[in-house]
Amino acid sequence: MSESELENRLIDMEIRLTHQEDHIHQLDKVIYQQDQLINELVEQVRTLNKKLKSAGESNILSPSEDKPPPHY
Repeated sequence: MSESELENRLIDMEIRLTHQEDHIHQLDKVIYQQDQLINELVEQVRTLNKKLKSAGESNILSPSEDKPPPHY
């Protein structure tokens, strides 16, 4: 293999490496954003769960109190 061929291969490898590094950085950003979103959603679920537990069973009618609407 000639020196120019080796040099061209080396340049090609450097270009590929640069593109891969850029792609990895972009994926890191996406992963970070997804992690932030997941954390926000988990907190919202916890808040909703606490609200549901605090509401308790008092908002649910017993079967004897739950009458069908008049159009039935």
